[in-house]
Amino acid sequence: MPRPLKSSRDLRQRFDLYLDVAEVEQIRANAHAARLPMSTFVRRVALRQQIELPPSAGNLARWQELAPLASNLNQIARACNAGFLPEGIYPAVNDLAEQVRLLRLELLDCNASGAKRRRAV
Repeated sequence: MPRPLKSSRDLRQRFDLYLDVAEVEQIRANAHAARLPMSTFVRRVALRQQIELPPSAGNLARWQELAPLASNLNQIARACNAGFLPEGIYPAVNDLAEQVRLLRLELLDCNASGAKRRRAV
């Protein structure tokens, strides 16, 4: 079954923008660094939306190692919330979850509040 068509109000409109070659290359490089298509990158910058930069190459491997551990911790938290584990374990699970959150923020080069540190894009 095909998906329903979007209404004309929901369709994106084309927008012409005149740039010189150097500007296009700079935008292309910035979009590539953010792992976004150029149109998405330009739209987010123009609308002052946050652009999440992926972890650096060195941190990417660490991020990937942390992912299964975070998943396991999430499963433990769900079991706690469902009442399958003793209540005494809740503080330890919450402390571990906070430590995982802080590690992920550090790998993304963020401060503890989750705000990105300024990086030139």
